[in-house]
Amino acid sequence: MSNSYQRLRVLTSKATRTVATVTNHNADGTSTVELMAGTSITVLGQEVDIGNKAYIEDGRVIGVAADLPHADIDV
Repeated sequence: MSNSYQRLRVLTSKATRTVATVTNHNADGTSTVELMAGTSITVLGQEVDIGNKAYIEDGRVIGVAADLPHADIDV
């Protein structure tokens, strides 16, 4: 019989995907990206050109994101 907690973790452990702007390509195959909050992080991959938006998942560039307008709304 399997552990109920482990079954729950499998169901709820989806990778978080975010959009960031690529600001630099590093010599080691990583990219520096800026999140919407203004924080810069280093992620694996250089598939997206500098200045474009990228999807970031689990610390990796997974593809080009559309450059759409963004707005925060307080409810």
